[in-house]
Amino acid sequence: MIPSDGFVVYVALSEFMAVQRISIWQKAPQLVLSALLIATVAVPLGCRPRDGVGNTDVKVLDSYRGDVYRSLDPPKQFDAASSRIISHIYDPLLDYHYLKRPYELTPNLLESMPEIGEDKLTYTFKLRKGIKFHDDPCFSGGKGRELTVDDVLFTIKRFADVNVNPQSYPALLQNRIKGLDEFREKTRQQKDLDYDQESIAGLEKVDEYTFKIVMIEPDPLLLMSFATNALSIVPKEAVEKYGRKLEHHAVGTGPFTLAKNPRKGVMVLKKNPNYHGTYPTEGEPDDQSQGLLTNAGEQLPFVDEVRIPLIEEAQPRMLKFLSGELDSIGIDRDNFTKMAEKVGNEFQLKGKFAKQFNISSVDALSSFYITINFRDKVFGQNKVLRQALAYALDTPAYIEKMENGRGHTLNTIVPLPIAGSEQSVSVQWYSHNLQKAKAKLKEAGYPEGKGLPPVVILYGSQDNITRQNHEFLRAQLAKSGIQLKGEFLSFSDYLGRKEGGSFQLASGGWRADYPDAENFYQLFYGPNKAPGPNDGSYQNPEFDRLYEQMRRMPAGSERNQIIEKMALLLKADVPVVFLKAPISVGMRQKWLLNSKPNLMLGSTAKFLDIDTEMKAEGLK
Repeated sequence: MIPSDGFVVYVALSEFMAVQRISIWQKAPQLVLSALLIATVAVPLGCRPRDGVGNTDVKVLDSYRGDVYRSLDPPKQFDAASSRIISHIYDPLLDYHYLKRPYELTPNLLESMPEIGEDKLTYTFKLRKGIKFHDDPCFSGGKGRELTVDDVLFTIKRFADVNVNPQSYPALLQNRIKGLDEFREKTRQQKDLDYDQESIAGLEKVDEYTFKIVMIEPDPLLLMSFATNALSIVPKEAVEKYGRKLEHHAVGTGPFTLAKNPRKGVMVLKKNPNYHGTYPTEGEPDDQSQGLLTNAGEQLPFVDEVRIPLIEEAQPRMLKFLSGELDSIGIDRDNFTKMAEKVGNEFQLKGKFAKQFNISSVDALSSFYITINFRDKVFGQNKVLRQALAYALDTPAYIEKMENGRGHTLNTIVPLPIAGSEQSVSVQWYSHNLQKAKAKLKEAGYPEGKGLPPVVILYGSQDNITRQNHEFLRAQLAKSGIQLKGEFLSFSDYLGRKEGGSFQLASGGWRADYPDAENFYQLFYGPNKAPGPNDGSYQNPEFDRLYEQMRRMPAGSERNQIIEKMALLLKADVPVVFLKAPISVGMRQKWLLNSKPNLMLGSTAKFLDIDTEMKAEGLK
C-alpha cells in the first residue's frame, strides 16, 4: 500500500517500489512520474573490508536508501522508505514464501496457517512458542520477553486507533472484524483509551498462545492483511516508554535490530542472534539448480550487519556500486543506456558489465499515474477536461524515452501479474490522440487551452530525473494547449500535501499490499478519501456499490465481470491518468548469494548470503 513518488526501478532484496508501497506503497511502498529510485529501492549486501583489508569474518550488507524514512512505527508508516526499514526489524503474523510463485502465504510468528471454523467466519491463530522481542530498556532488566497473544491484540487495537493510524486502516481491516470499526470510532471520540479495558467482539484470547478472529462476513482476503508491515507486532512496553519517539526507535522480533539511526547518515542494523526464522526447504523446480536451496533449513539471517547510508542521487549510488561498495542497485535512466539494453522483451548487460555483474528484471507489483484532485475547482467537476488530459499524454513514448522501455502501458489500475488485471478483463484505456485531446479541451470550455490557467502538478522529489520527467510531460501537454507547472517537494512534504488534499495534480503510484485487485480498487472507494488512500477524493456511488460487492467475492469470472464494470467507470471519470506498470531492472554483484526477486516481502535481506572471499578479492 506504500505510496511513493518515483518509479521503482529495482529493489534487490525485497521490493525488486514501491513501493510505499508501495502503501506503500503500503500502498507502500516510490512513485510516479519521477523516475526517482524510491527509498525502497535496493537492499544490497556485502562484506566490507576494514581499514582497506578484506575481512571475511564479518558479513556486512552494504545497502542504501534514496529517501529519508518518515516513521519506523509500523501503523504510522505510509511510505516505501519507512516500510523497507521496518521489515528488517519487525515481524507480521504471516509472510510470503520467499521462493514459491505464485506468491503463497506462509506462517511467520504462527505455528501453522490459521484454521477457519465451520461458520466460515472464525479463524483460529496459534503463536509459535519461544519467540522473543529484541533486548531493549523498555523491558524488565533490558531483556526481551516472549511474544504472547496480548501483544497481538494490543497491536490490532492500536492499528485501529484513528489517533495512531489515520490512513492504512481502511485498506486493511475496515469492515472486516466484528466490533473493530466501532472501536475505531470510539477512539475518534475518546483519545488515550486503555486498550486492555476495551473488549472487541471479533477478537478473542483463548490462552497465551492462541486467539480467534471473527469476521463480519466471509472474507477470502483477510489473512493477506496480516502479512503487511503495517500490522507487524509491537510490544506495549515500547509504546509506553518511547511514545512518539518510537517512530525512530524500533523494538520488534525481526531478523535485525536497530543499532544506529541518524536521520540522514548511515543507518546500521545488527543481526538478531535469537531470530526464529529458517531458510525455506522447498521452492520452484529451478531453484535447486540455481543454488537457491543450498542453505535450506538453516537459521536466518546469514549476514551480521546491514549498513544503509542515505544516497539520494543516482550517479553517486552507481559509482559506489561499480567500486564494490554496494552489492546491488537499480539502474537509473542515464546509466541504463551505457550499461544495459533491451533485446526483444529481455534486458541484458553490455560488454564488460555482463562479465562483472548479474542483471535481473521482473514486472513490478505497482502502478504509476497522475492523481487528479476532485476537490480542485478546475478539474474536480469537469470530466471532459480530465478526459482531455488522458488523451494528451503519450504513455508509450514516455516509457520508451524516459524509462528506456522499462515498463508496460496500463489499461486498468491493476499491475499485470496480479489477479484481476487487464489480463482478466476487457478494458482499453485512452490512446494518445492529439486531435481528440484538443476536441475535449474545447468541449470542456478551453478551446486551444484559452482561459485554462497553468496546471500545477506535485512531485515528491527534487532530483534531476524528476525534473527531466516533468519537462517531458510539460512538452507533451503543451501540444494540446495545456500548460503544466511542476512543484517539487521533499517526500515528507509531498505526503503531507496529498493527505491534506492541497494539490491539483500529483504524481502518484501504489505498490501492492497483497496480490489482489481489491487492494488497488480501494484507492477509489469513496469512504477512503483523503487522508485515506483515496487521496484524490474521488467519489462515485455506483463504483462504491460495485466495490463493496466485489471485495469479498472469491476469484473467478463473476468477480472479474464486476471488476470490468469498475474499470470502465474509472475510464469514464478519469480520477487518475495512467503512466506505466514498471519493469524493475537492476544489477547485483557476483558474490551475492540466494538472491531471488520477491515483490511481496518488505525485505529479503535475511535470506541473502555473501561469498566473503570473492567479495574481499573484488574490493582489493
